[in-house]
Amino acid sequence: MPPITNWRRESRSPTLAYRNTETGARAVLHRTPDSYRYTWRGVILVDGYPVWSRGYETKDAKSFRDELRERPTPELSCPECPNDDVRVGEKAADGAKIQRWYDCPDCGYEAPSRIVYGAER
Repeated sequence: MPPITNWRRESRSPTLAYRNTETGARAVLHRTPDSYRYTWRGVILVDGYPVWSRGYETKDAKSFRDELRERPTPELSCPECPNDDVRVGEKAADGAKIQRWYDCPDCGYEAPSRIVYGAER
């Protein structure tokens, strides 16, 4: 199988971890606590902020690598203006689920994170 564009593997066991060579973002497939619906969770973190997450029944490394191929350069940038300096704001918690907010200091754009990820606490 060809290597994943812009992602370099850091570890294989017990978690499967990759680091993006351009942005420094991390992608991790890790085992979740027993109380979670899915046994494994794949997540892409940009500056510690989760921008994508997905649950898996088993340690499905092939599907996780396919997701990384679709997302070669994850970014945390404003969709309204060309600003790259987006601030991560407060968390909104509801039980085991947490949703983060981010805002742009230039245009005032504010939006919730695209995922709800419980282990981020």
